[in-house]
Amino acid sequence: MTALSTQIKTTVRVRRSDLDVNGHVNNGTYQSYFEEARIEAFALLKQTDERLAGDFEIARCELEFRKELKYPDEAIVTTELLTDERGRFLSQEILRGSDSAVVTQGRFYLRDAAAPQIDYREEDYPHAVYHSVDVAWPHMTPEAKVGLHTIQYYLDDARIRSGYATGLDIDSLKEQGIGPVVYRAQIDYFAPMTFRDELVIATVYERGEKGRLAFRHDLFSKSSRRLLLRSLVHGLFMDLKRMRPYRFSDEQLERIMSVNMESPFRDDAASER
Repeated sequence: MTALSTQIKTTVRVRRSDLDVNGHVNNGTYQSYFEEARIEAFALLKQTDERLAGDFEIARCELEFRKELKYPDEAIVTTELLTDERGRFLSQEILRGSDSAVVTQGRFYLRDAAAPQIDYREEDYPHAVYHSVDVAWPHMTPEAKVGLHTIQYYLDDARIRSGYATGLDIDSLKEQGIGPVVYRAQIDYFAPMTFRDELVIATVYERGEKGRLAFRHDLFSKSSRRLLLRSLVHGLFMDLKRMRPYRFSDEQLERIMSVNMESPFRDDAASER
């Protein structure tokens, strides 16, 4: 691993509107903090490194979630340009302003080659939960693309909704003080999304490490059936009173893993025949 720049620090004040229903900053909002710091860092780096001229595009991000961040704290975001055997990437951390604890760590790999083109095939999804998303005008950035933080909100929403679809009694678990916790995520970006795009998210439950859950989200264009994004999220349900992982029974896990919804692409395929 080789450093291509010095470390740059950016301070972002947490707004109350950044909090979710659990009272802390939503993990999707961390993406907006990272992006704010990247914009500042690239503006400085482009002054000294001609290789960074023009636009830059994120091809992949890898995130580790470690601590909570709450209002009215500050997020101290560090950004450094590095390179390894996979290519150039931005190494970023969010530190909690009040005690310097590491909240989130991220690696953002820059696109150095054309993205692969992958199309939807129903046989690849024997057990999946589907959700539709219409890209709205407020979802776009000044570049007329859906921002990374908004994309992560799409995935968070699909993950919660898919829990209800599998028969998990989310409301009952919440009353018992048991809730979902995400601790690692990786996202591969293949193509941008923009206003009026109709999207389909296929969520597949997988067995994660140490008997925990992993969620694979594949996001497709409804019109072209093209895969725009693939995400693998590692998480668990935590007993927030005892601060211990909640373990599902084998019966519950079997029900979760075997759920299947009718593909929203079937009607399109039938109309084409």
